[in-house]
Amino acid sequence: MPDRWRAWTATLVLAAGLGASGTAIASGASPYLPLNLSPGIERKIERVLILGGQPVLTRPVSVDKVMLALPKARRLDRALCAEVERYLDRYFRSSGVTHASAEAAAATHNTTTLPNQRGERLDSPWDASAAAYYRPSDYLLFTAGAVGYGGTDSRFNPAGTMMSAGGNYLQLDVGYRDHWFSPLSDSSMLISTEAPTLPSVTFSSLRPIGALGLEYELFLARMSYTNQILWNGKDTAGYPRLAGMHLGIQPVDGWAISGNGTWQFGGGARPGGIGEFFSSLFSRTQLPTGPNATDADSRFANRQLSITSAYTFPAPQPFVAYFEYAARDTLHGNRFRFRDAALSGGVHFPQFFKRFDLTLEASEWQDSWYTDYVWLEGMTVNGYVTGAWGGDWRTPGDAVGAQTEMAQLGWALHSGDEINLRVRTLQNQGYSAQLGFPNVDYRRASMLTAEYAQPRDGYTRGLTLDVGNDVYGKGFARLAAFVRLDGGNQEHAAATVDDDETQQTNDAQDIADYAKVAKLERFVDAGVSGGRLGLDLGGFTPAEEASSAVQYRSVISPHLGLGVRRAVSANGDLGVRAEFDDFHGALVGLRVLDYRYRLEEHFAVGAFFGFVHYSAPTPALGYYEGVGLQWRDLWPHWDLSLDARIMDHVQRNKLLPSDPQNNDPVEWYTMQAPTLYLSRRF
Repeated sequence: MPDRWRAWTATLVLAAGLGASGTAIASGASPYLPLNLSPGIERKIERVLILGGQPVLTRPVSVDKVMLALPKARRLDRALCAEVERYLDRYFRSSGVTHASAEAAAATHNTTTLPNQRGERLDSPWDASAAAYYRPSDYLLFTAGAVGYGGTDSRFNPAGTMMSAGGNYLQLDVGYRDHWFSPLSDSSMLISTEAPTLPSVTFSSLRPIGALGLEYELFLARMSYTNQILWNGKDTAGYPRLAGMHLGIQPVDGWAISGNGTWQFGGGARPGGIGEFFSSLFSRTQLPTGPNATDADSRFANRQLSITSAYTFPAPQPFVAYFEYAARDTLHGNRFRFRDAALSGGVHFPQFFKRFDLTLEASEWQDSWYTDYVWLEGMTVNGYVTGAWGGDWRTPGDAVGAQTEMAQLGWALHSGDEINLRVRTLQNQGYSAQLGFPNVDYRRASMLTAEYAQPRDGYTRGLTLDVGNDVYGKGFARLAAFVRLDGGNQEHAAATVDDDETQQTNDAQDIADYAKVAKLERFVDAGVSGGRLGLDLGGFTPAEEASSAVQYRSVISPHLGLGVRRAVSANGDLGVRAEFDDFHGALVGLRVLDYRYRLEEHFAVGAFFGFVHYSAPTPALGYYEGVGLQWRDLWPHWDLSLDARIMDHVQRNKLLPSDPQNNDPVEWYTMQAPTLYLSRRF
């Protein structure tokens, strides 16, 4: 083991050990639940977390977090909670097998990567996974896990094999621990289970700390071997490191927001010291932009950053709304403005019309994700991207951007059997020729996954069918039969629930009363907006060196909005909102922080912050903020609002032959947009 790797590991282990020694008296080490290994029970656990008002920003989810959600969730769905509790029983012993699954499949000859399956491909004829644990004390836990599959790129990966020590506020994990830095369940831009699990040292909190609800996760991992690393203009070979950081707060019950980062660095002869790493955390991107510029390979790390947010809303039909904004290189010489951005959002209704489980998610990212000009294989492990599954659905090495959509609907039949339908689509952008791939003709890819599961006493059996078309227009199909040790038998769990109709009526009334006390408001906006749209043709060079002219034009558009808010204090409300305009191109704004302060019965002021997608010649992404005034109850259930929105550095890379060429690869948009609209509350 290289000296630098030992130094990094020793530092993290020592820090985690010191913290654990101070917190172990409070509680013990917690195991983690399966991540993209047992879909049925994972979906049920996600539903419990939403019903319990526990927003999820990272995965895998610890058992401790689910236990926090169960008391509140039990009032909404007692049968579901009874089934999850029955499943969790296996984790509260001194040892046991927590997970096992096996699948046999037949498929057409297609090597498309299955989303989030640690590198497994469509033509894999089998896969299997298992996990078991031994707990010698409350504060020490050993887990043995493995994932294996056959096919074109058959593999055995010891995912889940690790040692865990500590307690609620600091837990150390050493081994093959999964990482997922996103509230989205189907895609994560920074790190996910798309690639095989890496060996890592991690320390993290299991539950929120203090009044702000602080949570954190820090890890250092070793990536796969590569001989395509540049150093001083020459190739070097070795194992790059991957560091990750998640820092979040939950200042309001049910709402959490976080900042995240991953850094690929070192490998071969490249520097990888602790001091160098911390000094580069918020450094500006160094790119060669002229004959006297710093060499490109002098950059210390390949960096990815994100802001994520998730907000659960209590209601007779509860739901969670969540967002992710991610980016790579800095923009305009500023440490906190970025290019190569991505924007994702989703909503999950765990009790859609009281019977269905509905999830909707969408993502869009610009070019250059998972590629790099120093680590030439990019942010990959064994050839698979570390983040969003769509990054593997393209020609290897192509830095093209893309958009994905996912819709998932699940429901249980009266027999207790379960059906789950999921549709994924992906469209790569059309500028591959400008990125060095002139002969690539991408089509819209799609995948329909239909799963039929039969829960039985202690296990689940079933069939899964995947059909669709890949990014080159070639059709595929895969039929698999599976068996999973996941607790099973919803009917048996439901039979253990008290069927007292009076108690069930009281539970439903409690939820309705809680939503009323929280002043939950759902609303639709309609009005008009306009302003002065500015286009700056040079966004990457420092402001003092940029000489390009800014182009302006006046715009006006109908305005539509859709949002929800609830009371978080005596006069304060917090919510989320989606906004839609047409400023010579569709503009979609996502307010992740939408605050309103009620001054008195009829008047309120507000402030907001969010992210924006503008349909320029190629997608432009960035953020926006603003303030507003509101006249409440202009008529019963109707409000009149005036907002001042500011779009700030909404940027895109110039990749098309029609783009102005001025030796600067970036252009960006700004706008000040007053908006007058009526809102109808429901």
